[in-house]
Amino acid sequence: MRKQSFGQTKSGKKAGLYTIGNNNGMAAQISDYGATLVSLIVPDLNGISADIVQGFEDVSGYEASPYYMGATIGRHVGQIRGGTFTLNDTTYDLVINDQDNTLHGGPGGFHCRIFTVTEHTDIILVLTYYSKDGEAGFPGNLEVTATYKITEDNELSIDYDACCDMDTILSMTNHAYFNLDGHDAPTILEHQLLINGLEYMEVDQQSVPDGNILSVIGTPFDFTDFNKVGAGINDPDKQLQICTGYDNNWVISGDKDCVMRLCCEVKASAGQRHMQLFCNQPGLQLYTGNYLDGKHKGKGGCLYKRQSALCLEPQVCPDSLSHPHFPSAVLRAGEKYKYRSIYKFI
Repeated sequence: MRKQSFGQTKSGKKAGLYTIGNNNGMAAQISDYGATLVSLIVPDLNGISADIVQGFEDVSGYEASPYYMGATIGRHVGQIRGGTFTLNDTTYDLVINDQDNTLHGGPGGFHCRIFTVTEHTDIILVLTYYSKDGEAGFPGNLEVTATYKITEDNELSIDYDACCDMDTILSMTNHAYFNLDGHDAPTILEHQLLINGLEYMEVDQQSVPDGNILSVIGTPFDFTDFNKVGAGINDPDKQLQICTGYDNNWVISGDKDCVMRLCCEVKASAGQRHMQLFCNQPGLQLYTGNYLDGKHKGKGGCLYKRQSALCLEPQVCPDSLSHPHFPSAVLRAGEKYKYRSIYKFI
């Protein structure tokens, strides 16, 4: 159990960095800035440890970066079309920060808020945040708890619990950028990926779901068996051309209220690390780091370049309120929001 300084924000707020870990050499560092996963150290099959998530040396790097690396995302992950939504006959206007849309809760989302640490042990870190009614344009006073835990079974679990005093919308996730060869490895195109989803959501020219749900079978989106991430990433498929790689939401379950299930698996390029991701969310966003540009100096001075990491984001789905047949992100007043993901290394 360890806490250290993580620098100071532009507004003068102090950020902290907290370490948790097990007896097998697995450890995570989390900042209270954005309840952000800063590092995840995992031994490989030969006992050689590496930090497998991209990030920055201190809070200034996260403030300067447009990538949301490792951050807790809220109130709504992905895009909200037009930066507006209607709930209970009231229209809410948000800040537009992604072409014509609001992305990841807008520029004032959870990713840039200082959380309060309420518990810190060798294996657990609990952080809370109180999002006031109207913050970033969203309705209701929302209480959020983020819990990180590492087990002796080499699992990192992330739980988000929340409750609001008004009807609102909430769809959270963690935006970690993984490279199982090490955060400073050059590419994830040789990683082997399996996704337990038979359908994915089509996107429009602004990478926002257009309402169509397509089969993965016979397409470059078919990861129903292990396949290299880069095997079809340069296919002339229109969806891949729009996003210059993968940036789509897979349908894991048709229900908002899901049981825990194995949604995907990833193997490092040489097969020395194998990660399973379990979640209770209906969707999984796969993003292959298409917009990383090597302009922001990361940990150890590393310049993270295009497709050097992938994000696997359990969630409801982007732009969920625009399409009634999508799982709903509406959280009713007094209802308990419960998100859980488990990253297990085998």
